[in-house]
Amino acid sequence: MKKILLIMFILFISCSSKETNTIKDKLISDSDSMIVNSSNNIMVSDTVQRVSDSITQDKVVKVITNIKYLTNTVEKLKIEKLLLSKELTVSKQNVRVDTVFIETKKSFWGKEKKTIKTKSDTIDIKKIDSTTIQKKLDTIN
Repeated sequence: MKKILLIMFILFISCSSKETNTIKDKLISDSDSMIVNSSNNIMVSDTVQRVSDSITQDKVVKVITNIKYLTNTVEKLKIEKLLLSKELTVSKQNVRVDTVFIETKKSFWGKEKKTIKTKSDTIDIKKIDSTTIQKKLDTIN
């Protein structure tokens, strides 16, 4: 009977739930700390996302306004180019150049003999007249 009681006592001690309870408590505390850390990380990431979105939105707005300004400037410059090209006038002139050669020769007896030769050339001259442009166009506004 002593042996049976000893075996029962050993079995009773070995079957106690103290160790399993400590393991369960440790696992639960670890999981709780992980959940709390995850919650904190989610809150931090949410604030970072909001700040990042606001900064990105500001930069996008600046780029869009810059693009609009530049497209307006390009349109104004195109209009100015058209106006200036309309104001330029091309004049075509035919210039006739006559060259007269007069040669005098003296003979042995002192008489002078004159020969006259003429040469004509016609030259086409194209001239762009920009003197009519006196206006200064404002491209800033």
